[in-house]
Amino acid sequence: MEDYIERQDNLVHVNYRMKTNVGFFEYDIYAPDGFDSYVGQTVIELKIARNRLIAKRILRDTVGRFATHETEAKNVIILVIGENVKNKDFSSLENNTRFKIDFWDVDNFVSICEKNKDLFIETYNNLSKYIIRDTVSKGIGREPQTYVDKRNQYIKQLNEEYHSDNLTLFLGAGASHDAKIATWESLISGLFVSLINKSFKTNGIQLTYEDEKELLQAVMNQNGYSPLLQTRFLRQGFEDDFEDLVRNILYKYAENTSNLLEEIGQLCIPLRGRFGIKAIVNYNFDDLVEKNLERLRVKARAIYSEGEKADSDELGIYHVHGFLPEDKGTYEHLSKSLLVFSEEGYHKLSLDPYNWANMIQLEFLTKSTCLFIGLSMTDPNLRRLLDIAAQKNNDDSCKHYALIKREKLKRIPTIGEKLLNFEQVNEELQESFFRELGVNIVWYDDHVEIPKLLETIKG
Repeated sequence: MEDYIERQDNLVHVNYRMKTNVGFFEYDIYAPDGFDSYVGQTVIELKIARNRLIAKRILRDTVGRFATHETEAKNVIILVIGENVKNKDFSSLENNTRFKIDFWDVDNFVSICEKNKDLFIETYNNLSKYIIRDTVSKGIGREPQTYVDKRNQYIKQLNEEYHSDNLTLFLGAGASHDAKIATWESLISGLFVSLINKSFKTNGIQLTYEDEKELLQAVMNQNGYSPLLQTRFLRQGFEDDFEDLVRNILYKYAENTSNLLEEIGQLCIPLRGRFGIKAIVNYNFDDLVEKNLERLRVKARAIYSEGEKADSDELGIYHVHGFLPEDKGTYEHLSKSLLVFSEEGYHKLSLDPYNWANMIQLEFLTKSTCLFIGLSMTDPNLRRLLDIAAQKNNDDSCKHYALIKREKLKRIPTIGEKLLNFEQVNEELQESFFRELGVNIVWYDDHVEIPKLLETIKG
């Protein structure tokens, strides 16, 4: 399209951001002087729809968005891939708009591609290269405050999903971090120290603190710093008392709440006549969320094995990697909980598509909007499930959101501008990668911002 418009000696911009009455608005393609028979400012938007019902919804939403932003465009072309559309079928959408609307299908685009077959073939054969090139170019031209504008837009969308009872929380280690629950590294270190002491005491050997540190480093080096491999080794070493030892280390310095856990709890308090939060999928072993909800008098149920379910008036908290409450006497049948704490446990989860934990995650990923809190989003099984959910989605929309911290490089005066460009390109690339999994990134600069963001989502 860029080549086609430029051949007519007309200006064209790809991924063009324009200031409007309610913030910034991005056009897929913007031709300020038009092209062909389109005179004046012309915009082209690309949409993907796999059936007619989805196509109509996408088109209505797109036209409504342009009308809301008071665009100065004279012509708006919506190119729909995946479903044939004709102008006469959607003529009602043109009512009360200040611009001319045209709907294109793939046939319109094919006719343009045929006018430069060489470029089309070369582009088609090198799609990945061009996608990355364009993403990098877009990142270099990205305004420093772009992430703030997007974040405000996403928080507004999350607020709408929350008030529609369609929001599910996915919680990772970061959600419990401020409550001083042991991190993965400190948990493994503590287990290794205990294992070493146990083995040496059996043989009448007493280790000093320095001895423990040196041996710990040696064993971790031997296992190649693979957490799953290390925990497999540890689990075999402790046999029957492994889970109790993990529980003791996990809660050793823990506090019952934090600002973040408080706001997660507040988000779970139902609004009048509504639920707000549909469910919580919790990757953590601890029961801090349950404790906070109990304190706030929110009816909730921890679910940690197959066959369990929450009652209609209860908020389900699904511990899909296992559950180790501080007081194990409070819960029944804990031995049935899959503890994804070692290589064999992780493999069982990854290789069994019908495992209850995988089915639960897919259920919420496909049927609700999900907000990821305290997760790095690098877990291969989670990314696999996100990919499956994205493929089941009927359109190309991103309906999930992940809170992720922006990584800032140390400022060096001589290359300050280059570092800023790198950070912006990196953010653009990250957003592009996650978009393929159906996830929008909600960037923040400091972890202390998260509770306020959750408060705003509740509204």
